[in-house]
Amino acid sequence: MKKLKKLFAVMLSLIMVLAMGITSFADTNTATIKLTNFNDADSLKYMQIIEPDQAQPTGWKFSNDVAENAFKAATGLTDAQTILWKMIIKQNPDATKNTELNIPANTTAITNSEIDKALSTIKNNPSAKWTGATDKTSLTVTSAGVYAFDAEKTGYTYKVATAYVGFENYETAPTLRNTEVAAKKSQLIVTKSVGDDDKAVEIGQKVEYTITTYVPYIDANNASTRTFKITDKISGAAYLLNKAGNVDGEVMMGNAPVAGATIVPAADGKSFEINLDSLVTDTDNPNAGNLITVTYKAKITEVTATNEAKGHKSGAEYAGDNVDLYTGSITLTKVDANNTNTKLANAEFTVQKYNADNTTLGEALKFDYANGVYTYNPESTRQNATTVVTDTNGEVKVEGLDVGKYHFTETKAPNGYSINEAGKDIVLGLGDGVTEATANFAATGDLTLKDSQLSALPATGGIGTTIFTIVGCGIMIAAAGLFFASRRKENR
Repeated sequence: MKKLKKLFAVMLSLIMVLAMGITSFADTNTATIKLTNFNDADSLKYMQIIEPDQAQPTGWKFSNDVAENAFKAATGLTDAQTILWKMIIKQNPDATKNTELNIPANTTAITNSEIDKALSTIKNNPSAKWTGATDKTSLTVTSAGVYAFDAEKTGYTYKVATAYVGFENYETAPTLRNTEVAAKKSQLIVTKSVGDDDKAVEIGQKVEYTITTYVPYIDANNASTRTFKITDKISGAAYLLNKAGNVDGEVMMGNAPVAGATIVPAADGKSFEINLDSLVTDTDNPNAGNLITVTYKAKITEVTATNEAKGHKSGAEYAGDNVDLYTGSITLTKVDANNTNTKLANAEFTVQKYNADNTTLGEALKFDYANGVYTYNPESTRQNATTVVTDTNGEVKVEGLDVGKYHFTETKAPNGYSINEAGKDIVLGLGDGVTEATANFAATGDLTLKDSQLSALPATGGIGTTIFTIVGCGIMIAAAGLFFASRRKENR
């Protein structure tokens, strides 16, 4: 009876550090372990690793050699009872004051790192005898002790979780206490997004990219290559830099900035690497599963901008994500008003984009020119950068544009033709039902502008009018002469 009382005294102190559950009352000789966040796992298995033993000084023992040897290796100790005393003290430092427990002098608490190393060893031991769980939401057990849970899911790493089933306070007979355990997992994926949901942009536009990933779980027994990095590559765009020469952005874990995390661009300015090793240094993986969010800005420099982010842990690369942004183009064709098969070269235009109200026009856009194509560049230094000219096919192609409404104003007509004063409005869109831009999206519909020949213009005056004017003037002069002649005759 004395041993039984001692066992129960120890059990009250042994709210095992391995257990991370919340207790609730039960009235039977079974207990239910509520499983949280395990339901989406591909598989789940469990194993009891510590169980009651009245014959032992602590009142407990390891349930199998795999568990016992794992904790011995993690702590460097050879006595299982000493390890269990250390676990009791870890959770309840005041246990050393209870003289009834007879805890050996100078016994100190087990560390989180030692616990994680032991659980990792159990997880990776092929001799471990696990039992598959058919229900991923709860488990009913008939014995007090510590239970380990190991889950697996493609694209994730799980930390071995543990639940402690203890005894309720009792008067006649001991009853087991319900408990709860939550999965701690880390998704091995990097996602990339951009502020422009339709993926349509224009050259010179500044966009904000967002990278999200999770702090990975790294085997607690891996002490040599505990690394965590995020890399990013970009083309068709340029990172925006701050005064220190780093990429203008921030690195957050949850809602707090990651201390010392800066986004340093490579020498060529086309990539960067963020070193987050400090988040995985501790072998007990305290940050595993926490959300990492990286935001930064870049400016579009080419008609297509591609971007790729990846994650790396302990030298291994895992799933990355790409974001491609596209600009659009408009090709206007200049034709003869009387014969649309006649294409007109050397017609000159300026191009303006309507403001958000779609009624007022912005300033004339600037373009670079190469290989017969005008590419939008708000910083172009080309002479007459706002002028675009039709080629021998009567076409002028402008690219690097975002979706929107544009106006082409004719500033010079081809020889023998007059300027079309109305110009041309053209809407550049993605197409009906299309929500995201694709490469080389272009304006569609009526993309022609007609000019009339000067010889075909209607008469606005002629020689007949000139004759009448001359005759009229002659009659007036003759009348004036007769008037003055008659006056002189009267005076005589």
